[in-house]
Amino acid sequence: MEDNADKELRVLQLRFIGKILAGFTHESRNYLAIIKESAGLVGDMMQLGRSIEESADQYLETIRSIEDQVERSTRHCKYLSRFSHRMDIEFSSFSCNDLMEELMALVHRFANQKRIELAADFQQDLPDIYGNPSLIQFLVFGFLEKNLMELAQKSRLVIRTESAGGPVAISIISEGAQLDAGGEKTEFPFEVYNGVAKRLGGTISIGEGRVTFTLPVKAPNV
Repeated sequence: MEDNADKELRVLQLRFIGKILAGFTHESRNYLAIIKESAGLVGDMMQLGRSIEESADQYLETIRSIEDQVERSTRHCKYLSRFSHRMDIEFSSFSCNDLMEELMALVHRFANQKRIELAADFQQDLPDIYGNPSLIQFLVFGFLEKNLMELAQKSRLVIRTESAGGPVAISIISEGAQLDAGGEKTEFPFEVYNGVAKRLGGTISIGEGRVTFTLPVKAPNV
């Protein structure tokens, strides 16, 4: 039987997956809406009898817009596919940079809603990690969402990865003003996330405007 900590973890994991899926569907609808609008413009131009020769530039611009949205949508679908397949097996070998790039793409909409810039600062020669990628994404998302809720508009969040030949460090660095803490503040379940970090063989360190997850290259008990 699960204890209270395990139950809370499961609830937070399901919420995490739900948020990712909700963000994905909203982004997909945006892509489809632009494609529909562009296709409608081409139809209007044809109904008005505007030949391709007369309006070549506008036709080409509209076609490029459709192609761009199809490409964006395809790339977004790939991110979601990778995200879902990471849950197929508990342990696998993966690039930390790929993992963070994927997570940033899937939470991009939430940052846009808050008018907060998401930026990547990835060390390019990181060793691959052998561990549980879905738990790492869950861990980083929890603190990333916390920052998105607490930072003022026009702030900046940087996701940094680095290693000096040993463990890999993932940092969330906040650059901007904090919102005034008005009203009732939701308690952040730090102990649950700290338990996940320990399960991964890692640690969480929190400083001024920065939270860092230090993870071993090989997870314990593997």
